[in-house]
Amino acid sequence: MIIIQHPKEATHAKNTAKLVALSIPSTRIIHANDSQAMHALATSCDAASTLLVYPSETSQSIEALSKVDRKEIGTIVLIDGSWKQAFGIVKQNPWLQALRAVHFSNAPYSDYVIRHTSLAHALSTLEATAYSLSVLEQKDLSALHALQHAMQSKWQAPKAHLREPQK
Repeated sequence: MIIIQHPKEATHAKNTAKLVALSIPSTRIIHANDSQAMHALATSCDAASTLLVYPSETSQSIEALSKVDRKEIGTIVLIDGSWKQAFGIVKQNPWLQALRAVHFSNAPYSDYVIRHTSLAHALSTLEATAYSLSVLEQKDLSALHALQHAMQSKWQAPKAHLREPQK
């Protein structure tokens, strides 16, 4: 699991990518503005076995991947940032566009209420990671969701700043 993180996300206390890295030790977080690390990632990503979780005109549904396709996946890459930030990262790194991209057709609604978005099916990085792994590896990742819930329950912010849960 590799998470490419927008520089502004790295400083947020509400950073779910950090929770992913703490709970899945093999996860690597690479800052998008670290040109050396991004170059190393670009040269190490094998297009045949790397999956980019990013919706695009050419992406396919992650749920529709065959068992054979799922077994060939060695690396999953996610982008941590707002939709605008993620779009910028993909545009600045054309090698990402050469990877097999997937989107979610049946993702659950987000339970992440401490960040605002106008998109109904927008997920936190933690939720996107959990959903990707649950689809690809049929694993129960409720522990990841529990971490996010625990973080949110401790969050000190006015209720007016919270997003209404999508159910």
